[in-house]
This record gives sequence, C-alpha cells and structure tokens, in this order.
Amino acid sequence: MQIYNTLTREKDEFKPVTPNEVKMYVCGVTVYMPPHLGHARTYVAYDVIKSYFEYLGYRVYYVRNITDAGSIVGDADQGDDKIQLKANEMKVHPMELIDINIRAMWYYLDSLRCARPNISPRATGHIIDIIEAVQQMIGKGYAYVLDGDVYCDVTKIKDYGILSGNTLQALNAGARIEVKEGKHSPYDFTVWKKAQALSALRWNSPWGEGYPGWHIECTVMSTKYLGDRFDIHGGGRDLAFPHHENEIAQSKALGHDCPANYWVHTGMLLAEDGSKMSKSAGNYVTIEDAMSRYGARALRWFFVSGHYRSPIKYGDSVMTASNAGLERIDNFIFNLKNNANGEYNARLTQILTEFKQKFEAEMNDDFNTPNAIAALFDFIKEANTIISAHDYNEQNRSEVIEFLTQIDKIFKCFDTLNEQKTDDRREIIEKLIQERNEYRKAKDFAKADELKQKIIELGAEIMDNKDGTTTYKLN
Repeated sequence: MQIYNTLTREKDEFKPVTPNEVKMYVCGVTVYMPPHLGHARTYVAYDVIKSYFEYLGYRVYYVRNITDAGSIVGDADQGDDKIQLKANEMKVHPMELIDINIRAMWYYLDSLRCARPNISPRATGHIIDIIEAVQQMIGKGYAYVLDGDVYCDVTKIKDYGILSGNTLQALNAGARIEVKEGKHSPYDFTVWKKAQALSALRWNSPWGEGYPGWHIECTVMSTKYLGDRFDIHGGGRDLAFPHHENEIAQSKALGHDCPANYWVHTGMLLAEDGSKMSKSAGNYVTIEDAMSRYGARALRWFFVSGHYRSPIKYGDSVMTASNAGLERIDNFIFNLKNNANGEYNARLTQILTEFKQKFEAEMNDDFNTPNAIAALFDFIKEANTIISAHDYNEQNRSEVIEFLTQIDKIFKCFDTLNEQKTDDRREIIEKLIQERNEYRKAKDFAKADELKQKIIELGAEIMDNKDGTTTYKLN
C-alpha cells in the first residue's frame, strides 16, 4: 500500500508501527457551532480510510479529538475564544453550547454512516495532562512565560517547517505581522493562554488562570492514547500549517521527535463554481440542508466518489450525478438478486475476480476511490450482459453479493444489499402483487392499475417480466 505523506511530499509504502495494527489520530471539530459540510467531507474520507484498513485485515485504533476550549478567533495567539464569543451571542453558558454542538456532530456523522472513533477525547478532560506537558517544555527550555501566557520558542525547534515548508527563513521573508513585545520570535505560539476577564473557560495553572492552546491539546491527546510514535495523523489541508507543524514542534520539545509516520490531509470542499464556501459569499451550505435535499446516502456517495486529497465541488449537477450512480448500482443489485435462473457462468466469476484485483490495486494506491468506483462501473457494465440474459446461477449471484457486501463496508452506500426480509411491507406487497396478477390475467387492467398504485404508495417499485412474473424492490 502507498500513502501520500505530506511530510515527505511523496507516496510512501505503508509500514505500520505494530504489525497488523493501524493507530490513527484525526483532528476533530471545534464545537463552537455545528459541523459544516467541509467537516462531513473530511470525516467521511477518514471513515473510508479506516474501513479499507479493516477490509485488509488490520485492527484500527482510531482517535479523533473534540476541541472544546482554546480555539481563538482567527487561530491567533491573542484574542477571544470562539466558544465563549458564540455562547455570549446565544446567551448560554459555554458548556451548554459545547454539549449542543457535540450532539449535533454525532447526529450528522452517524447519519453519514461514519463509524465512531475508539476514543473521542475532549480537551477540557485533559487539562492536568496539558499543564504537565507545558511544564516539561518550560523545564527543557523550549517554552517561556510572558504576562500569564506561555509560548513555545520555535527558534529552538530543529527543522521547524519540515511538514509545511514554512521554515522561519521563509516566514520572515514573506510576512509582516504584529508582534507582542517580549516574544522571542514573531512565530512563537501559545501553549497556555491567560484567561480573558469574562471567560468562563478557565483553569488554575502555575502561570495563573487560563486555558490550553489549540496545538498543545492535540499533541497531548494523540500521544496519550496512541503513544509517542503512531502511524497516521490526519486532518483537513488547512491544518498542515500552523496546527500540525506546531504539533511536531511541541513533540520535539517534549523529546518525542515527530509523533506520526504518515501525515495525511484531505482536500477542500468548494462551491459548484470552484469558489470557497462562506456565509459572506452566500454559498454556504449546512449538512442538514444537504441531507434534507439529497439524502445522507447520496451525500456520502458524493464524498466517497472524490479522491480524499483533491478539492471537490458541491452543487446540484454533481449531486444529481451522484444519485444517478447510486440508482445504477441499486438496479444492478436488484436484477442480480432476481434473475439467477441459468447455469453456472465461469465468465461472471472471472470478471468478478478481475474487478476485485483492480479495486484493491486502486485502493492500495493512496485510497484512490474514484478509480476504484470506475472499476466497479466497468464490472457492472460487463456483468449486466450476463445478468440481463439470466445466464448465471445462485452460486454466481452469491459470489457477487458477497464481494459487494465486503466493499460496502467501506463505501456504506449499497442499501439494497441489506434489505430486511422482515420488513412489514413485504407480506402486504406480495399479496397485492398476487391479486394484481390475477386481475391482469382476467384483463381487468383498471383494477390491476389500482393495485399497482397501492403498491407504489407502500414504497415499492414493481417490474413486470416477459415470462409473466412480477418482481419488486423497496425504496
């Protein structure tokens, strides 16, 4: 398997720290508001990555944090906490706002069929760990106290900029920033922040009341649960700098070197015209809006259909295409289930084997879902000629269903594979179909059409076959 590693800027062969095990940390949501559509894209991508490792037989230990303190407006060193500001606006306690948005996060990600991480640690549950880490950084000479804030001294970090390319030399050459008097370097960042006068999110520390910096939270939580060296550290492309760069700096300051072997970043979600989504531009779409318009399944399929590292455009045209792709797969599965009336077909088994090899080759190439899905549609196209001729048997059908079920543990979109046989509608629908066929034989087409409408109202699509039988599928 090859994974594109932001740290090396090339695809690297995946070699786990522990055989047959993957330890993965992904930066989670800052819960000052519900997750947005870009979050959904990112976490579906990591769910696919996690699920593909499991398909290969790895045990995946997945940690994704919740940032419930320490995130400053503009992600700057000084200013107001996003959660506190939003809580003030809504006239609620910050912890009430946090709980509201955590519940919303789980609702949306559950709806998008993302498996929950093994651990979802909250920053506020690790204040003691964070204070201890900051004390170590000060004791080792990598951090200093200034007016109640504690800063990491980036000039003492070997190879600062190794992940993003934003070395101190490059930063100094290209920017003018306002510098707080007393900082050793303009790019020193806070690992502990002095609390604002009205801030409810504050804890006692050796440096006065305050709260942790955003970057130190992830350093502490990732290494606490995954160890000083783990496999994959992930997040959105926008987190490579400064967040992930500063995580590496902190780990080096604590004597752990770079904590992850592979740094993985997802591409941005854009509006249909290629512009960045924002409320000010009027093209901002919530997860709730997208799901209510297209459904969670189609939305997930849209995310899965794009390569995780590439920017993808969201809009009516791509969502229409996403739904059309799902309908094509649904129809294939429906026909596959209902037409196995022939003899064993060795050709169907052969093209299934070729598809499986192509699928795994593409997924092993940096989780290339677009090419893997293209291979699926190529398989469907060729297999349909066999299925439409009823030229296969139950063994063929089972082989195809079994493999589609395996890959759907990754995609999680092929709902018609898992229809519940106990669905209460089935008994009613099948009785109505039997009655309708009797009316059709009697050439009472008005009554037959009346029963057909009742079947449709029960949420079923029916198809009359050339041999006089009728099949159906539930919507």
